[in-house]
Amino acid sequence: MHFDQCFSSPISRAKTTAEVLWQGREEPLVFLDSLKEAHLFFLEGMKNVDAKVIYPKEYITWREDPANFYVNGVYPLRRLWATARDAWREILFTPGESFLVVTHKSIVRALICTALGLPPERFRSIDVNNGGISTFVFNKRGEAMLNSLNMTAHMYSDHVYLS
Repeated sequence: MHFDQCFSSPISRAKTTAEVLWQGREEPLVFLDSLKEAHLFFLEGMKNVDAKVIYPKEYITWREDPANFYVNGVYPLRRLWATARDAWREILFTPGESFLVVTHKSIVRALICTALGLPPERFRSIDVNNGGISTFVFNKRGEAMLNSLNMTAHMYSDHVYLS
């Protein structure tokens, strides 16, 4: 696939993946803060099994009703929707026609949902796999058409590739 530009979260996992994918290109890799993972406060970095035991109420809300999950009056998913819209503006106002975005699961879901006009309550209606590829086409008015969702066939092979 040809890409005119690559955008990535500056957080290490996504950043490292983007650097590997984009190596050898003339165009610089662009790191956007708007592509960072959702900030989940004390649940961040915890294993699900631990979060379920230590913070059962918050964990259940995050898993079952994420749009209404809040900490100290902050609704992380609602904030993520605004961040996703910011990311789309930054990406779509960049010259070029084909862009690669490397980021994290929650922001990918938010990007897909906001492009399709879905509200935060639909967050878990879209699932994505690590390494999955989703593609969009945008018309001149910025309206999105989803071409593919969560393609993962490229991840399965009987061959070993070394660089």
